[in-house]
Amino acid sequence: MDKKWLAAAAVLISLLTYLFIGFAHHSGKMSSIVKELQGHEGNGTKRYHIVLIEQERYHPYWEMVEKGAQQAAEEYGIDIEFVGAVRNNMEEQLNLLEKAIAARVDAIIVQGLNEEKFTPLIDKAVARGIPVVTIDTDAPDSKRLAYVGTDNVAAGESLGRLVVERAGESGKIGVIIGSEIAESQLQRLGGLKQVIGQHSGLEIVAVRSSNISHMEAIQQASEMLREHPEISIMVGTSATDALGMLQAAKSLRRDELIIIGFDNQKETLAAIRRGEIQATVAQQPFSMGRTAVKLLNDHFQGEQLLPAYYTEVKVLDISNVQEGESL
Repeated sequence: MDKKWLAAAAVLISLLTYLFIGFAHHSGKMSSIVKELQGHEGNGTKRYHIVLIEQERYHPYWEMVEKGAQQAAEEYGIDIEFVGAVRNNMEEQLNLLEKAIAARVDAIIVQGLNEEKFTPLIDKAVARGIPVVTIDTDAPDSKRLAYVGTDNVAAGESLGRLVVERAGESGKIGVIIGSEIAESQLQRLGGLKQVIGQHSGLEIVAVRSSNISHMEAIQQASEMLREHPEISIMVGTSATDALGMLQAAKSLRRDELIIIGFDNQKETLAAIRRGEIQATVAQQPFSMGRTAVKLLNDHFQGEQLLPAYYTEVKVLDISNVQEGESL
């Protein structure tokens, strides 16, 4: 009987060993497949997958951000995915942020458009181990890893100094901002107001929003000029605003209007060459995208990051307009 029990035990042990080896082999195979689906190389070297959520896909500004980010991603061997609303829509951005968190990507680059709405989601991502870099617009009270972009208050002050330089110490000013809810736009408006407030002869008589839309910028500028014919200077704080103001001025035959814009769209630079737009404050979106991805790569390598990385702005006018093509 003892021999029979020993033989049975040996068979059972052999069977269990065979099953264990088979299970281990199958598990290893499944693990390899999962790694491939997650965008990781099978040789043990992690290939990170990050998502950049744009304010508006195919907008010239965000196309430049995308180019900079793509260049850095290729350099550092990172898989990057670009998503964004077809037209400026904060709720859609929030929805895309939720989806990126649910997909458990390795990192997220996103604007912090609205503290109340974006901060909880950014913190949710971080709580799940997903680092977040804010770009273009910060969410300083969130647990984001770092901010990359313009110092928007300082950029608004640059707009204010341009007004003083081009218009002198007196004049009525109309302002078109890109959004009434985007913190970056409100900061630029605040910086502009701060400088204008130091000159008693200058006054901002109207502020309207273009919602980052060229057609809306034309409509809002036209209505503003009809309601306030005393306006002699118009200032835009987003990429589409100056071109909208220029179109409105042409329609209303306001050739004497001083127009100061923001960013360096090709059409804006061409209008500066023609003398139709006096100047623009240009950001560096390519540099923003590239820097954001580089910082995430540094983070993946264990490096400590600073809270904010400000990219420079450059004032472009007829004297140096060609430099805007390389920003």
